[in-house]
Amino acid sequence: MITKEQLMNVLQQLYDGKPVAFSKIKRKVRESPETIEELLTELEGEGLIKRYDVGGGKAYEPVKSDPTAQILYMLKEIKEELKRLEVLVTDKNRIDFSIFDKIYDEVKDNLGYASLQSIRIELGLSREEFYSRFKNHIESNYDLIAGGEEGLMKKGVVYGIIKKRGNGK
Repeated sequence: MITKEQLMNVLQQLYDGKPVAFSKIKRKVRESPETIEELLTELEGEGLIKRYDVGGGKAYEPVKSDPTAQILYMLKEIKEELKRLEVLVTDKNRIDFSIFDKIYDEVKDNLGYASLQSIRIELGLSREEFYSRFKNHIESNYDLIAGGEEGLMKKGVVYGIIKKRGNGK
């Protein structure tokens, strides 16, 4: 697939002082018209090219822009990308406890008891990650029962079995 930079180079090669017809660009690039048009629209939005409606078609020409404007546009893009990355990072750090409760409901026995190890394995987490993420949630919403191969350690005792507090839903 062609990049915006490659398309811009083709446009500059074909430009001879007057706008270049879309059909001429299409013949040179050999890419789907939809892809070319999408890239041209992006380049137009960035202020790098100008579009003209000529007869029944379209023509494009590169815009001579000063380097300062291009740098400012690039800085604006970097700032937007940093915002998107920040949102991704904060969303990843947010813990969804409902998934823990859902897995508990799936692995508990008919009396409402579930092994923390079973829940951890279902979630596909390492021991460190599982217990660091869900320790407070477990302690505040479930009764801890001594036993099991792994679990929360309190006063030298492993609490690896839990039961939901209240009506045991």
